[in-house]
Amino acid sequence: MSGFGKSVLVKGANTFSTKQPVCEAKSEAGRGGVSPAERKECRNAVSTHQQGQSTRMFRMLLFSLTALSVMTVQAAAEEGKPVDRESAICGKVKEPLVFWLWSAMAPRADPTRLANDPGIEAVSFMTGDGKTLSGYKVRAHDGNGKPVKPEGYVLMALGNAMIADRMVRELSVYGAHGYDAFIYDYRGYGLSEGKRRINAIIEDYREIVTDLNGKYHRKLLYGVSLGGMVMMNVIGSGVDFDAAVIDSSPSRMSTYGCPGRIDPVRHLSPGIATKLLVITGKRDQVLSAGQTRELREQAAALGAETIDDAAFAHPYMDHSAQVQMRRARLTRDHLLGPTQTPE
Repeated sequence: MSGFGKSVLVKGANTFSTKQPVCEAKSEAGRGGVSPAERKECRNAVSTHQQGQSTRMFRMLLFSLTALSVMTVQAAAEEGKPVDRESAICGKVKEPLVFWLWSAMAPRADPTRLANDPGIEAVSFMTGDGKTLSGYKVRAHDGNGKPVKPEGYVLMALGNAMIADRMVRELSVYGAHGYDAFIYDYRGYGLSEGKRRINAIIEDYREIVTDLNGKYHRKLLYGVSLGGMVMMNVIGSGVDFDAAVIDSSPSRMSTYGCPGRIDPVRHLSPGIATKLLVITGKRDQVLSAGQTRELREQAAALGAETIDDAAFAHPYMDHSAQVQMRRARLTRDHLLGPTQTPE
């Protein structure tokens, strides 16, 4: 997943996949939109050997994490106990080790990848404990590149081992509809400072959302995999938001030695659920149905829109460009409204 359970190691921009985002090669060349045929061609370039290798690596890591879970002592992870932002709350040994393994699989940050894209600018955010997070903003424009006053913002929380400079172009459609779209590398990833810790990442994003809420009218949140867990914790802290998409988040983190207070399912309420779209996929090989079902079903019972699609895998790991494009459209329809979504 994106958390501490069943997880596929990543090589590239995806959460736990060897695959790159759709048509990454063309994006890196600095060109614009791509046709479905080109997207399919890019996806076909990913070798079966790479995918099989990634799956084998995932199984090895899962075995290691299971063993570590048995050996881990809870220490500062006790429920309700105040902790330093960068304290390990999911095991003093396990959490740093797992994040080290995941970060080792992440691609290196490369700001030059976006050098030829005038609609994207580098941004940074200073956290409350003095760490600088690096990220990018897709600027709101009129559809032809002319800047406009933004109607609101979209903030994406990445899956683990995703890198912002590889994923930011996935948010370009929001800029074309008059929204500033933001994406940051988690602390300790890419060019962001700090230690890679779950507690710190959650607090960082709570601060980012609070900051953006003071600057924009409409507030839209999007979290994939680990980012879904992060966003559910941010939402549960009481921040204001208008709509959110949670795609393939684990229901609970306490299963893996983390404190129950960060379980995404604990942050559901009727007032929150009615603003949510919760997406899961029956072809997800990173998170099992048992790991995602509880959040989806409890969200639905409280009024959320939910989708458990037979064709969906883990985010950005779908088997075809057409499936990924349909998934992206569902996300945009929920955040922007169907009348605003482009054909």
